[in-house]
Amino acid sequence: FCLSRGLGDVYKRQYIITSKPDEISKEIMDKLDRGVTGIHGKGMYSGQDKLLLYCVVGRKEIVALKELVDHIDPDAFVIVSDVREVHGEGFIERK
Repeated sequence: FCLSRGLGDVYKRQYIITSKPDEISKEIMDKLDRGVTGIHGKGMYSGQDKLLLYCVVGRKEIVALKELVDHIDPDAFVIVSDVREVHGEGFIERK
């Protein structure tokens, strides 16, 4: 199914760059019941390999997600942006 953003439905995507990807992804999956995708990347300034975490949550979950990340890794770099559409498991189908 496809979920399009309507007036009341706003979804957010987060890219999380952290030195603690396993801890953060486990907490997101356990506490927020959301999936997380790990994308291999490389910091071009540092030259270090990193695992970039990618996750989509509802607007009401964004504060909890940011607090969770801040608690585990205060130095994490988090990018949050709006999502126009969501396809897949874990989102309520609109009628």
